[in-house]
Amino acid sequence: MSKYECCHVDCDTILFRAADSVQESYILVTNKHTSEQMEFSGVQKFWGMSPKKRDGGWIATQDQYTADDFTVENKCRYKELPEGEESLVQWALGLIDFRVGAVKKNSNAKDYRLWIGGEGNFRYDVAQIQPYKHGRKDKPMIFKELREAFTTKYKNKVCIARDNLEADDEVSIKGWESYNHYRKTGKHKYILAFVDKDIKMVPCPSLNYDKPELGISNPTIVECCKAFCKQLIIGDRGTDNIPGLKGIGDKTALKLLEGRNKPREMYEAVVLAYKDFYGLEAFPFTSHRGVESTRTWLDMLRENAKLLYMLREPNEVYDIEETFKRLGVDYETP
Repeated sequence: MSKYECCHVDCDTILFRAADSVQESYILVTNKHTSEQMEFSGVQKFWGMSPKKRDGGWIATQDQYTADDFTVENKCRYKELPEGEESLVQWALGLIDFRVGAVKKNSNAKDYRLWIGGEGNFRYDVAQIQPYKHGRKDKPMIFKELREAFTTKYKNKVCIARDNLEADDEVSIKGWESYNHYRKTGKHKYILAFVDKDIKMVPCPSLNYDKPELGISNPTIVECCKAFCKQLIIGDRGTDNIPGLKGIGDKTALKLLEGRNKPREMYEAVVLAYKDFYGLEAFPFTSHRGVESTRTWLDMLRENAKLLYMLREPNEVYDIEETFKRLGVDYETP
């Protein structure tokens, strides 16, 4: 007998990975003097590990030329279709089927819903320190076609996020709905399936579909708070380009939170970290769009919090100051 009514899956990553898996990236290098062209699997193969020195890799074997003697173009092409596959789209769909099958097998849920992104994203407007999701890979060449095939095949299971929300916001909202049900009845309605660490901030049973062998986790409110506070300190630089406090990583963040076992204490550690980083005085600030203003440490924290926070309600506008006031966090004392 299934334990949960439904498994809500953040499917954007599954869709992107499947589309990306049928193509390969490479660089096309052209000699400025001879027009001779060569292909490399990446810039490291061409000029080594240092983008500043650019004197390693293949370049290191050349006496006549340096990296400045070449132009470098990023290219992409489809992989050769495996034997037995009808098309690239069908090949990619098969990879999605495998992931969805793993979710169905391991989630212990009666049903499932596959959430994908819709139109717009409010976080692009919120981000002023640096562009949200800047530096991510372009969408794969087959992405649009695969998305259409995916939504057709799983038409009764696919859910498209509401305008300006991300798929993981919708999954988070379902997670909080389940948590509120748990508080009333002692049982969760839903389980979440994800690969993104953001869902660790939601107090609902969850399954990492990349590592189903780890089983189902069920973080407490306190554990979710700690996960959020850690992200406030370190940001999400590799995935969403959210800065946090630059130069501070996982180990330092966990040390700052060490011994703080209550949400109020955790937020106070975050406040101290931001005050130490930015100082107590207002300072000139120029957004990535070139808009000049004056900011404080609290303004920087407020922006990071809005970007990192996983929504509990569809129209929620999060302000970390409200959390501070509710918990009695001392953030105004110098």
